[in-house]
Amino acid sequence: MITKQGLTLEWKTLAAMALGGVLTFVALHAQQRTTGTPAPTLTAADYLQIQQLVARYSYALDTGANDGFDYADLFAPGGSFGTATTREQLAATARPGGGHYPRGPQFVFHYTSNHVIEPSPDGATGKVYVVEIDAGEKVLIEDGGHYEDVYVKTPQGWRFKSRSFVKTKPGTPPANARPPR
Repeated sequence: MITKQGLTLEWKTLAAMALGGVLTFVALHAQQRTTGTPAPTLTAADYLQIQQLVARYSYALDTGANDGFDYADLFAPGGSFGTATTREQLAATARPGGGHYPRGPQFVFHYTSNHVIEPSPDGATGKVYVVEIDAGEKVLIEDGGHYEDVYVKTPQGWRFKSRSFVKTKPGTPPANARPPR
């Protein structure tokens, strides 16, 4: 029995407390190993650079600048958008005359908003809403949905490792839709 300032502890109690601490440490250590590598912390500069990457995407895609290579250069080597996985295939996606849209410095079509960025073990992931609007004589909303992104930091800065478009499903009521008034 140990007595210190009126506190009495038995050796068995001390041993049980020590064992509990060791078991807690072992459990936490095992949990960290099974959940994989923890995601790194992104700096304010990382968030800003990723936001700029996403903003440059719409401009590069709509204008087709540099024969589509400004768009292709937003992707890391081996990066992809849909089935386009090479630099040439990515450039062809944005090349003027290569798609069904005219492209060019006056062409504005892709509008993005509500960008969310999350750290991940390989860099970062993100989602951003996109609406495609043809603002010709009649304004038409051509398409909409969101992009799902994987970003990686390269010597040239943050780039897309992958980007995929998820089309919206119009007419799907929310789970907690309000009844009509």
